[in-house]
Amino acid sequence: MIRIRQSERGVALLMALSAIVLIGVVVAGILFAVTQDYRVSDNNLRQARATAAAELGLGRIRTEWNLADNNRVTGDTIVRSYTAPGGATCGVIVTRLPGPYFWVVSEGRSGDATSRNSARRRFGMLMRLDTPDIPFIGALTGRGNILVGGSATVNGKDAAPTGWPNCVKQADIPGIAMSDTTAGLKLPGCSVGKSCVDGNPKFLQTLAAADTATYFVYGNSTYQDLAATAGVVVPGGQTLNGMGPSVVAGACATSVLTNWGDPNRAIIPGACESYMPIIHALGDLHISGGSGQGILLVDGDLELTGGFTFVGVIIVRGTLRSTGTGAHVTGGVMAANVDLDADNTVLGNSSIQYSSCAISAVMSGSAYPKQAKQRGWVDLY
Repeated sequence: MIRIRQSERGVALLMALSAIVLIGVVVAGILFAVTQDYRVSDNNLRQARATAAAELGLGRIRTEWNLADNNRVTGDTIVRSYTAPGGATCGVIVTRLPGPYFWVVSEGRSGDATSRNSARRRFGMLMRLDTPDIPFIGALTGRGNILVGGSATVNGKDAAPTGWPNCVKQADIPGIAMSDTTAGLKLPGCSVGKSCVDGNPKFLQTLAAADTATYFVYGNSTYQDLAATAGVVVPGGQTLNGMGPSVVAGACATSVLTNWGDPNRAIIPGACESYMPIIHALGDLHISGGSGQGILLVDGDLELTGGFTFVGVIIVRGTLRSTGTGAHVTGGVMAANVDLDADNTVLGNSSIQYSSCAISAVMSGSAYPKQAKQRGWVDLY
């Protein structure tokens, strides 16, 4: 029997088509994998940029903090925006909470927000004002001898600064605190009844007044820490006259050396009322006339004349001398008198009046925020 072979024409075409389809599938698979890898990498890049931008916002809000925001009332918000490297942006919202706390939400964005090619990260942080805990033992605390005479007064009974509302009276403290009230205290002109000094009690003899740590160590903070954050630095050996607030174009001119805020509180709120700087004098300092508020740190001796008015805290490493029309200080004064070669002197019609409200206000008004220790940071999404 003879077998007749059928024609095999078209087999090669079928095999070629199959090969083309197979190659197409392989190419499509490779293209899909590459595209997915690219998209994953691009998404990861955008996420990384958004994360970095959100972190940037948390950092910038602290380093660029405006001290005027310390006095905001509960519920007030602050809105800031920043641009990060790579084109990412960041929006920050700060909300004032009760007490010394602020709640910060920082949202970083990368890519086009109107398309799918974008990424967002949001972080939250609890901040608190880093206020030092300065131990005021008396309205005037001195490590050396103290001389009070003439019509000068030192009063440890708590009182609010003139024109400052919403001040709540706290406990009274001693008028003068020192290590030796027997040999080191001189009261010419008011020795009868010691009427130039008042407080609860009028005088306190304590070893803490002889301890340098009382003047330079404040809990987790120190004199050096405060000096490092000073917004006003005065060269040593300076004499400053006519201190007072300075306003330019409706804004407080904080760059003016003689502008230390506005403690006099006019009926219409002034631009410099909330400006309570830390002032650091790098040596001896003489101030005559005018007014100021904040925290005054003096590395050398401090001389006050001309009726200078100051609300807040004064800490002197050397000797304090207030004579003539002298100075009128409301808050608290400490003079370390580190070389113990002279008396801390309050003469003329000078006055030192203890005020817990003034101390609390300038501590909060001059403090910068830091991240709270517990649960201070959270990844929102």
